[in-house]
Amino acid sequence: MENFSGQLKKYKVTINDLLAENEKLEARAKASEKGKMKDTMERAKLKSELDNLQRLVNRIPPDILAELKRQQRHTVKER
Repeated sequence: MENFSGQLKKYKVTINDLLAENEKLEARAKASEKGKMKDTMERAKLKSELDNLQRLVNRIPPDILAELKRQQRHTVKER
């Protein structure tokens, strides 16, 4: 009986250590998931801004856009 009680104590210590390690790993996993969510939200925001800018550029009349490109090429050549 005494031998069994000693083994039981060893297992209990091991189980407690494993439970503590599991809690630490769960906390790290949750923190990682929050970081992923933040990155996903940031990408969505940037995609939305890009879409808005593309719509703005697409509304510029073609003749004005061509003139702006011509001026830009001329400016680049002067540098």
